[in-house]
Amino acid sequence: MSRVFRSRSGALENTTFGILSPDGRNNLVTPGRGPMHAFRDAAAMASRMNIISLQYSGARDALWSDPRLPVMNSVDVALNVAACDNLPVIVTFSENDRKLGNINARILKAVWCESLAGQFVYATTANLAELKPIPGVKAQEGILVVEPGAYGLSGKILRELPADLTAEQATAELLQVVRTFSRIAPEYTSHIQLGIQLGFDWESAIPETDPQSIRAKERARGGR
Repeated sequence: MSRVFRSRSGALENTTFGILSPDGRNNLVTPGRGPMHAFRDAAAMASRMNIISLQYSGARDALWSDPRLPVMNSVDVALNVAACDNLPVIVTFSENDRKLGNINARILKAVWCESLAGQFVYATTANLAELKPIPGVKAQEGILVVEPGAYGLSGKILRELPADLTAEQATAELLQVVRTFSRIAPEYTSHIQLGIQLGFDWESAIPETDPQSIRAKERARGGR
């Protein structure tokens, strides 16, 4: 990440943005802390991404397809990311790795259709203990559609789908979730302040080196 972008301080900042070549070695747009450093607005970003995709045949050939689910490292990370992005979570689970692979393969077509791509955050697990933040799971395997808690520490089941769901059934169920899911984001400042009062924090897997972010966090917590 620090090879993609470093600020004038020379440290890795708390956010990094770039669009890289398939080998991950070359920046294809101006990198920065976010897309606003490279693009005027979302339409300009989409236009540039379309142009970039024309340079790579794989991007055109694999449109709305991928051999894998775009999963997070764990269920708790997925809940946290989903809370930040104000999206529902899909969790596939089974203690049997072979059955888990079959579940993931069944919903792959649905996940990568144009109307559903980008509408969910994903996790998959063969360790049912990872489902502890999501109370009320009844089955030993299947698919959960979950609404993340406000701070990504828990989740509420919106739908519990069977392991043998077909791609067509999955598409219909998930389209219904997209139509009904409420994406009302909390007010940023009050949301952070309440989280601090409740003692919530997230320890990044990457050591925090952004001096401004560290100082801002210390100020917000009043030295706690």
